[in-house]
Amino acid sequence: MADDQIVVTVRALINQHDPEGLLAAGAPDDEYDPEVSDLAALVCGKDEITAAAVGSVWNRWFNMSPNWCTREPEQVNQIAAALARLRDQRDQSAPR
Repeated sequence: MADDQIVVTVRALINQHDPEGLLAAGAPDDEYDPEVSDLAALVCGKDEITAAAVGSVWNRWFNMSPNWCTREPEQVNQIAAALARLRDQRDQSAPR
């Protein structure tokens, strides 16, 4: 799986959840692209993908209280698991 495909997949995942409600308020589909870029970097990296790692990315961009990570911890866990699965797919499709 190519890195650009990872970005597209992560964008779709985040947009589906619309954690801050920005898309529902009329923001463009690329509204979360800075966060998507950082989350895609997690997928392409070596560090463990956890809810805390996802939360760290999110809180860097949205430093508000209460934030998405505290409002929707199960959703954060779901996204972390989906990103970990995406990494597995990427690793399985990489040439050896």
